[in-house]
Amino acid sequence: MTSNFQNEIHINTLSPKPGVTIWYSRIPDIIDSIFIKGRYHNFKSMINEIFQKDDFINPFLNDDEISTINSFKALKKQIEWISGRYLIKQMMQHFFLENASLDQIMLSYLDEGAPYLTHHPDIPVSLSHSNDYTAAACCKNKDQTIGIDIEKIAKKPDAAFMKIAFTPNEILNLKNDAGPVPVFKNWTIKEAYLKYIKKGFNESLHRVEVINNEIWHNKKKIDVDVYSTFIDDDYVLSLVSD
Repeated sequence: MTSNFQNEIHINTLSPKPGVTIWYSRIPDIIDSIFIKGRYHNFKSMINEIFQKDDFINPFLNDDEISTINSFKALKKQIEWISGRYLIKQMMQHFFLENASLDQIMLSYLDEGAPYLTHHPDIPVSLSHSNDYTAAACCKNKDQTIGIDIEKIAKKPDAAFMKIAFTPNEILNLKNDAGPVPVFKNWTIKEAYLKYIKKGFNESLHRVEVINNEIWHNKKKIDVDVYSTFIDDDYVLSLVSD
């Protein structure tokens, strides 16, 4: 399912289970939709910019958020952050906060980095981005927890990275398929789970194992739902939820 919002931004929608919605969109499409000046298509190789509210067709960031993006040292980080905020704000306004303007919808972070809605911390949300895509997820059941991750599939990582990212048991399991796809799929599941437990990389990667779409944490099997899908054949997106 696809949707179009203000300025014709193209948003793709997934509904992996009842009550859970995932939106994802191409960052270049968001750039075209929100900036007055269409000059950020080479943002991956450009230095940082100083942004102001009038750089946007319809301002959606508050003063504190403008200060935050202007503190980043690379334009790539700024654009990814802006695009993710735009997507999650649109999502929250669409599903939960229809009477709030976008600049009134704010996100804060727990000590270990997990995002939450500043004034509505009970609404489950999760964010991710990779290369040309940004993704957001939310859940209508406020008693649930979710975590999402999206990654661009590239060549298979070298042995040094594999030893850092995966346990010996995971590496042995992944050797059954020599291609990069299972590696990146497992990585997105692991990172989505780290977001699900609201710890991110503050938890040891070797305490979490993903074996055949099942998650083990500290040697104990975790009772969660795991959903993965492929986008444009070269991205994988995974969701972990209650």
